[in-house]
Amino acid sequence: MFFRMIFGLPGAAIITALLFLAMGWLIRQEADVGKPTPPLGPITAQITERPIDVPTPPQKLPPSPKPVDIEHAPPQANPGGKFIIEPIKGPGGDGRPIIDFTGTQPTIRPQPTYPENCRARGAQGVVMVEFDVTAEGSVINPRVIASENSCLDRSALNTIQKWKYTPQTDGSGRPVAQRSLRQTFNYQLTE
Repeated sequence: MFFRMIFGLPGAAIITALLFLAMGWLIRQEADVGKPTPPLGPITAQITERPIDVPTPPQKLPPSPKPVDIEHAPPQANPGGKFIIEPIKGPGGDGRPIIDFTGTQPTIRPQPTYPENCRARGAQGVVMVEFDVTAEGSVINPRVIASENSCLDRSALNTIQKWKYTPQTDGSGRPVAQRSLRQTFNYQLTE
Protein backbone atom coordinates (compact mmCIF):
# COMPACT_ATOMS: atom_id res chain seq x y z
CA MET A 1 0.00 0.00 0.00
CA PHE A 2 2.81 2.38 0.87
CA PHE A 3 4.52 1.44 -2.40
CA ARG A 4 1.41 2.42 -4.34
CA MET A 5 1.24 5.81 -2.69
CA ILE A 6 4.91 6.57 -3.35
CA PHE A 7 4.72 5.76 -7.07
CA GLY A 8 1.00 6.26 -7.68
CA LEU A 9 0.61 9.91 -6.64
CA PRO A 10 3.52 11.29 -8.68
CA GLY A 11 2.46 9.14 -11.66
CA ALA A 12 -1.10 10.48 -11.45
CA ALA A 13 0.22 14.06 -11.25
CA ILE A 14 2.40 13.55 -14.35
CA ILE A 15 -0.48 12.01 -16.35
CA THR A 16 -2.81 14.88 -15.32
CA ALA A 17 -0.24 17.48 -16.38
CA LEU A 18 0.23 15.77 -19.75
CA LEU A 19 -3.57 15.72 -20.31
CA PHE A 20 -3.79 19.46 -19.59
CA LEU A 21 -0.98 20.17 -22.04
CA ALA A 22 -2.67 18.01 -24.72
CA MET A 23 -5.96 19.83 -24.24
CA GLY A 24 -4.22 23.19 -24.42
CA TRP A 25 -2.52 22.16 -27.67
CA LEU A 26 -5.92 21.07 -29.13
CA ILE A 27 -7.67 24.38 -28.39
CA ARG A 28 -4.86 26.80 -29.29
CA GLN A 29 -5.61 29.49 -31.85
CA GLU A 30 -3.51 30.17 -34.91
CA ALA A 31 -4.19 33.93 -34.98
CA ASP A 32 -1.50 36.55 -35.22
CA VAL A 33 -2.17 39.08 -32.55
CA GLY A 34 0.34 41.62 -33.89
CA LYS A 35 -1.45 42.44 -37.17
CA PRO A 36 -4.06 45.20 -37.01
CA THR A 37 -7.40 44.74 -38.72
CA PRO A 38 -7.59 46.34 -42.18
CA PRO A 39 -9.28 49.78 -42.27
CA LEU A 40 -12.82 50.02 -43.52
CA GLY A 41 -13.85 52.48 -46.16
CA PRO A 42 -16.65 54.94 -45.73
CA ILE A 43 -20.01 53.37 -45.20
CA THR A 44 -22.85 54.89 -47.17
CA ALA A 45 -26.45 53.94 -46.94
CA GLN A 46 -28.38 53.40 -50.10
CA ILE A 47 -32.03 54.19 -49.49
CA THR A 48 -34.65 53.57 -52.09
CA GLU A 49 -38.11 54.92 -51.69
CA ARG A 50 -41.02 52.58 -52.16
CA PRO A 51 -44.39 53.77 -53.37
CA ILE A 52 -47.06 53.91 -50.69
CA ASP A 53 -49.89 51.46 -51.16
CA VAL A 54 -53.17 53.25 -50.70
CA PRO A 55 -55.99 50.83 -49.88
CA THR A 56 -58.95 50.95 -52.18
CA PRO A 57 -62.19 52.04 -50.58
CA PRO A 58 -64.55 49.15 -49.80
CA GLN A 59 -67.34 48.52 -52.24
CA LYS A 60 -70.87 49.07 -51.11
CA LEU A 61 -72.59 45.87 -50.11
CA PRO A 62 -76.07 45.12 -51.38
CA PRO A 63 -78.80 45.88 -48.87
CA SER A 64 -79.59 43.06 -46.48
CA PRO A 65 -82.86 41.20 -47.07
CA LYS A 66 -85.88 42.17 -45.05
CA PRO A 67 -86.57 39.95 -42.04
CA VAL A 68 -89.22 37.30 -42.52
CA ASP A 69 -92.13 37.29 -40.11
CA ILE A 70 -92.67 33.80 -38.69
CA GLU A 71 -96.06 32.94 -37.37
CA HIS A 72 -95.82 30.99 -34.15
CA ALA A 73 -98.52 28.68 -32.96
CA PRO A 74 -100.25 29.90 -29.80
CA PRO A 75 -99.07 28.19 -26.61
CA GLN A 76 -101.02 25.11 -25.61
CA ALA A 77 -101.76 23.75 -22.19
CA ASN A 78 -100.39 20.29 -23.07
CA PRO A 79 -97.98 20.66 -26.02
CA GLY A 80 -96.56 17.14 -25.83
CA GLY A 81 -97.64 14.10 -27.72
CA LYS A 82 -98.98 10.84 -26.43
CA PHE A 83 -96.71 8.32 -24.78
CA ILE A 84 -96.93 4.63 -25.31
CA ILE A 85 -95.10 2.78 -22.56
CA GLU A 86 -95.41 -0.85 -23.43
CA PRO A 87 -93.20 -3.70 -24.56
CA ILE A 88 -92.04 -3.74 -28.15
CA LYS A 89 -93.40 -6.77 -30.00
CA GLY A 90 -90.77 -9.26 -31.11
CA PRO A 91 -90.17 -10.32 -34.69
CA GLY A 92 -91.30 -13.94 -34.13
CA GLY A 93 -94.91 -13.33 -35.13
CA ASP A 94 -96.16 -14.87 -31.89
CA GLY A 95 -96.72 -11.42 -30.37
CA ARG A 96 -94.26 -11.96 -27.54
CA PRO A 97 -92.38 -8.84 -26.48
CA ILE A 98 -88.66 -8.49 -26.93
CA ILE A 99 -88.35 -7.78 -23.21
CA ASP A 100 -90.55 -9.54 -20.74
CA PHE A 101 -91.65 -7.38 -17.82
CA THR A 102 -92.64 -10.20 -15.51
CA GLY A 103 -90.34 -8.90 -12.75
CA THR A 104 -91.02 -6.10 -10.32
CA GLN A 105 -93.35 -3.37 -11.55
CA PRO A 106 -92.86 0.27 -10.56
CA THR A 107 -95.10 1.62 -7.79
CA ILE A 108 -94.40 5.28 -8.63
CA ARG A 109 -94.35 5.83 -12.39
CA PRO A 110 -94.55 9.47 -13.55
CA GLN A 111 -95.11 9.92 -17.26
CA PRO A 112 -92.28 11.35 -19.37
CA THR A 113 -92.43 14.89 -20.67
CA TYR A 114 -92.06 15.42 -24.39
CA PRO A 115 -89.15 17.86 -24.80
CA GLU A 116 -90.25 21.07 -26.47
CA ASN A 117 -87.22 21.23 -28.76
CA CYS A 118 -87.82 17.63 -29.91
CA ARG A 119 -91.52 18.30 -30.50
CA ALA A 120 -90.67 21.39 -32.56
CA ARG A 121 -88.37 19.26 -34.74
CA GLY A 122 -90.97 16.52 -35.09
CA ALA A 123 -88.74 14.00 -33.33
CA GLN A 124 -90.38 10.74 -32.33
CA GLY A 125 -89.34 7.14 -31.80
CA VAL A 126 -88.50 4.48 -29.25
CA VAL A 127 -85.91 4.84 -26.49
CA MET A 128 -84.83 1.73 -24.56
CA VAL A 129 -83.30 2.34 -21.13
CA GLU A 130 -81.43 -0.17 -18.96
CA PHE A 131 -81.09 0.53 -15.24
CA ASP A 132 -80.56 -0.99 -11.80
CA VAL A 133 -82.88 -0.87 -8.79
CA THR A 134 -81.51 -0.63 -5.25
CA ALA A 135 -82.76 -2.69 -2.33
CA GLU A 136 -84.81 0.37 -1.32
CA GLY A 137 -86.51 0.52 -4.74
CA SER A 138 -84.73 3.57 -6.21
CA VAL A 139 -83.52 3.59 -9.81
CA ILE A 140 -79.76 4.00 -10.28
CA ASN A 141 -77.34 3.86 -13.22
CA PRO A 142 -79.82 4.54 -16.02
CA ARG A 143 -78.31 4.31 -19.50
CA VAL A 144 -79.76 4.40 -23.00
CA ILE A 145 -79.04 1.15 -24.83
CA ALA A 146 -81.13 1.78 -27.96
CA SER A 147 -82.61 4.94 -29.35
CA GLU A 148 -84.27 5.91 -32.60
CA ASN A 149 -83.76 9.62 -31.91
CA SER A 150 -81.09 10.92 -29.50
CA CYS A 151 -83.14 14.08 -28.91
CA LEU A 152 -85.46 12.03 -26.69
CA ASP A 153 -82.77 10.26 -24.63
CA ARG A 154 -82.50 12.83 -21.83
CA SER A 155 -86.25 12.86 -21.27
CA ALA A 156 -86.31 9.06 -20.94
CA LEU A 157 -83.37 9.07 -18.51
CA ASN A 158 -84.89 11.85 -16.38
CA THR A 159 -88.21 10.02 -16.25
CA ILE A 160 -86.80 6.62 -15.28
CA GLN A 161 -84.80 8.19 -12.43
CA LYS A 162 -88.09 9.33 -10.84
CA TRP A 163 -89.61 5.83 -10.85
CA LYS A 164 -89.80 3.83 -7.59
CA TYR A 165 -90.07 0.06 -7.37
CA THR A 166 -91.25 -2.35 -4.73
CA PRO A 167 -88.03 -4.12 -3.75
CA GLN A 168 -87.73 -7.82 -4.54
CA THR A 169 -86.82 -10.08 -1.65
CA ASP A 170 -84.56 -13.08 -1.45
CA GLY A 171 -85.47 -16.43 0.13
CA SER A 172 -85.03 -15.07 3.67
CA GLY A 173 -87.28 -12.05 3.07
CA ARG A 174 -84.53 -9.44 2.84
CA PRO A 175 -84.85 -6.83 0.05
CA VAL A 176 -82.25 -7.23 -2.69
CA ALA A 177 -81.05 -5.03 -5.53
CA GLN A 178 -82.00 -5.82 -9.11
CA ARG A 179 -79.64 -5.43 -12.03
CA SER A 180 -80.13 -4.72 -15.73
CA LEU A 181 -83.86 -3.99 -15.83
CA ARG A 182 -85.09 -2.51 -19.10
CA GLN A 183 -87.91 -0.19 -20.04
CA THR A 184 -88.94 1.23 -23.41
CA PHE A 185 -90.47 4.62 -24.03
CA ASN A 186 -92.29 5.15 -27.32
CA TYR A 187 -92.56 8.86 -28.11
CA GLN A 188 -95.26 9.62 -30.70
CA LEU A 189 -96.51 13.05 -31.72
CA THR A 190 -100.24 13.62 -31.95
CA GLU A 191 -101.94 16.18 -34.13
